[in-house]
Amino acid sequence: MKTLLIGIALLAGIASLPAAETPAPNYYELRIYDVTSNKLDGVVERFSETVNPVRQKHGIECFGYWTSRSTNGDKFIYLMAAASKEELQKREEKFGADPDFKAGYANSNKKHGKTVDKIVLVPLSVASEMKLDLTTSKTPRGFDLRIYSVLPGKLDAFRDRWRDHAVRIYERHGLHSIGWWVAEKTDAQGNDRFIVLLAGGSFDTIQKSISEFHKDVEWQGIEKETEKDGKLRSGVEAFKMKAADFSPIK
Repeated sequence: MKTLLIGIALLAGIASLPAAETPAPNYYELRIYDVTSNKLDGVVERFSETVNPVRQKHGIECFGYWTSRSTNGDKFIYLMAAASKEELQKREEKFGADPDFKAGYANSNKKHGKTVDKIVLVPLSVASEMKLDLTTSKTPRGFDLRIYSVLPGKLDAFRDRWRDHAVRIYERHGLHSIGWWVAEKTDAQGNDRFIVLLAGGSFDTIQKSISEFHKDVEWQGIEKETEKDGKLRSGVEAFKMKAADFSPIK
């Protein structure tokens, strides 16, 4: 009886131990699709009905799916994560060979024809101090994806300024930081690419927040001080995005 009680106590102690935390992903991948004219609904349908479910079956983690409409053409954008680039590639190979994916893709092509003109794949590295916030809002949000071209030799200064100042000041003006990354490869001009994902209200509200950010007296002082020896960036490409209905983050 004593032995039985000891065994029960040990089992109870094991059961009460905290669950091991799942390691944070070490690799992220951003994909930007240039959508064929008037075919965005077809792309969304294919991802909703085929791509996303089959990727989930193969354990591929996707944080968000977004659409972006502009006069420059529609975009379909998503962000994936994995323990490593090799791990994601291994899972993607199994996903691509899955009969359900092949059948769904064939049906989509038959129904919609060509839907994508170009796919841009951006491997990303994450800084250890970056705080990723994937909390889903109870109210609809707009998202702002910004890809900064950072001048050679200025990446550390730009990243420090973003982390220590920009995130906080954007928050003050209604734009919340989801996360930030650095592209593994430079752009065609040899500039580093610093990628940030912000969330706010409507697209009009986001634009207003950005305008207020640049007018902020504290920010203007920080920008002047950090650029006393020259500019840190040459430009930025921005996408105003809406989360797809099946996106994990909204």
